[in-house]
Amino acid sequence: MWFNFTCYFSGFLCLLYSGLLNATISGDDIGLLDTVKVCVHGGIFLTTFFLTYLIVVTVFHTAELLHNVRFVMLCQHCACVTSFNALGTVLHGLRTLRLPINRLTCWVLFDFQVALGRGMGITLTLTALNTCLSILRPLHYPTLVRRIRSSVMALAWFVALFNPVLFTVLACAQSSWAYMVELDLVCSTTLESPASRFSSLALVVFLVLLIMTSYVLIYMEGYRAGHFSRANSSGRHTTLIHMLQMILYLLPLVPIITRWKHNMAATVTNFVVFLVGQALSPVVYGLRCRELREQLPRFLPPKHGNNLPQSDR
Repeated sequence: MWFNFTCYFSGFLCLLYSGLLNATISGDDIGLLDTVKVCVHGGIFLTTFFLTYLIVVTVFHTAELLHNVRFVMLCQHCACVTSFNALGTVLHGLRTLRLPINRLTCWVLFDFQVALGRGMGITLTLTALNTCLSILRPLHYPTLVRRIRSSVMALAWFVALFNPVLFTVLACAQSSWAYMVELDLVCSTTLESPASRFSSLALVVFLVLLIMTSYVLIYMEGYRAGHFSRANSSGRHTTLIHMLQMILYLLPLVPIITRWKHNMAATVTNFVVFLVGQALSPVVYGLRCRELREQLPRFLPPKHGNNLPQSDR
């Protein structure tokens, strides 16, 4: 059932995008689009900030969770999601209000947001690879993770920062100082070149291939070991839910990166689907996890009735 639902939902999204991506946005709609983006970014930020706070506090105050690399990556992923939406609110707020800000500041803000977006995809991929490794090589997994954990995380953030920093440095080298500090009402970015978009799309394709390979290997091992039987369907459901969440996150990236010409309805739909996929991450990878959920009550405010003396209950 879950497999059919995932296939149907993916097909629905593909049909939706192919049907809507057939017109361009008029100039009058750009201001409205920025206003919509501010509202959506702001709502997602408030939601993910609360969930991220719960997850980070729980993980960093529970020794067992803190020493598990999966939960450390979860904290980084949730922090990326929250910060990405916070910066999105600021950037599109500047565009909506047309506040004067120098061009270099806009470049840096956009670079930071793009790096956080890339960080979200990379941490999702590392989570899938970590799960795959723990299932396929359970005996070697603890030792291997201890050896490469720091190096892999450093490499991940290097990859996340490389593209935006490189193209901004190139733009700075080709521009005068007066141009870079000039006030820019539209808050432009240096990441609109074909080379920048192609490299970003190549990274997304590479991450998708790694994620798909990981989950295929997990499924094959699960069926071989009998973990996905009808009597024990929770593992199969969890894997399919993770795949659905990644579809919601990764599929909308294609028209965003490639700048496909599309109308207002398609732009808003694609944008909302992309951010909803982000907002689901703390729930799918955090609150659905039994180990984390068992520790949450220790960091939530107690119910009012629980504070009453025994004689007053």
